[in-house]
Amino acid sequence: MSTIRNGYADTPYGQIHYRQLRQVDQPVLVLLHQTASSGQMFERLMSLLADDFHTIAPDTPGFGNSFLPPDGFSIEFLSSSLHAALEALDVPSCYIFGHHTGAAIAVQMAYTQPEFVRKVVLSGPPLLSEAQKDRLRASLKPIELVEDGTHLTTVWHRIRQRDPSLPLEIVHREVLLTQMARRVAQRAYQAVFEQPVEQQLSALQQPTMIISGEYDTLRDSAEPAYSLLKNGQIRIIPGAGPYLCDQNALEVAQILRTFLVGAAD
Repeated sequence: MSTIRNGYADTPYGQIHYRQLRQVDQPVLVLLHQTASSGQMFERLMSLLADDFHTIAPDTPGFGNSFLPPDGFSIEFLSSSLHAALEALDVPSCYIFGHHTGAAIAVQMAYTQPEFVRKVVLSGPPLLSEAQKDRLRASLKPIELVEDGTHLTTVWHRIRQRDPSLPLEIVHREVLLTQMARRVAQRAYQAVFEQPVEQQLSALQQPTMIISGEYDTLRDSAEPAYSLLKNGQIRIIPGAGPYLCDQNALEVAQILRTFLVGAAD
C-alpha cells in the first residue's frame, strides 16, 4: 500500500513543504488547510482517498514547514505561491478542496487560474459580513511567548472550546502548529478579510460544492456562499464541527468521491 511522503517544491517565492500520496493514473486532488494548521490535518483523509486520487496537501506559506511569507501578504500571494509549487510538481490541472482559510485560497486559485482548477469543494468558505469581521478582529490576539508557558494553555483551551470531543492527539497537534505559525496567523485572517471573495465566488465557472459541519464556526456562511455560485451544490454534515476533516473524514471522503469523479466533467 502507498504511504504518504513528504517533500519540498521550489518556487520563486520560497520552498513549499507538502505531503503527497501519489497515484500515477488518478486525478490530482489538492487539499488546502485552515489557519493555523498544516497539511498534516489531511493525513487521514488522504489515506481514505488513496484508491481514487493522487492527493497533495501543501503547507501554506508561513505554516507547517513552508517558507515565511513577507509582511502584509494577501490571499492572492498565498494562492500564487501554492500554484507555483504545484507547477513545480508537474501538476497540469487539479481538483481542489479547501477548509476555512484553505477555502479562501481555493476560491482565489479557481478565480485566477480557471483552466488549472477543474472542480472546487469549499468547506466553511469564509464569506463574512462586516460585523462578523469586526467580531473576529476583536478576538484575535497575538501569541506572545511567556515564561510560565500560558501561551500554550491559552491556545489549548481555545481549540478545546471549539470542539470538546476532539481527541487529545489532535488538540496537541493543532496547539503546536498554531505556535509554529504565531508570526503569520493573524495576518492570514486579515488577508481573508481583505479578499473580494463575494466577487470571486460569483465569477467561478467551475462546478463548486459548499460543505459545512452543522456546528462549524463558519456554518452561517454556507448558504450565502452557495447562493452566489453559477454551478453549485451544498451539503451540510449533521453533527459535524469545525474539525470535520479529522472527525468526519469518512463522510468527507465520500462527498469528495461522489462530487469530483461520480459524474463526467
